[in-house]
Amino acid sequence: ARDQLVKIAKVLGTDDLMSYLHKYNLKLDPEFDRILSRFTKKSWRRFVNQQNRRFISDEAVDFLDNLLRYDHQERMTPQEAMEHDYFKPVRKMIQAEGKTNTK
Repeated sequence: ARDQLVKIAKVLGTDDLMSYLHKYNLKLDPEFDRILSRFTKKSWRRFVNQQNRRFISDEAVDFLDNLLRYDHQERMTPQEAMEHDYFKPVRKMIQAEGKTNTK
């Protein structure tokens, strides 16, 4: 679990982690003082490469950014996630299938 938090902090940054801890008056185990350095938040675009570029869209990056947050109050709800533009093609397909099935 400790290693996971360090890996997450390397991506989401430690400033947002510290803000989250402060907001909810949470304390980290003192061991984290030793293993958790200061990390800046990485752009999701930094993880795009030749192998995955064809799967990436602005909507996908925005969707990911709105889901992967420390603060649960800032994350999208399941309903908001389903309504996100990332799923617009799926909604259109379902809508088109519904029109086809009613004929």
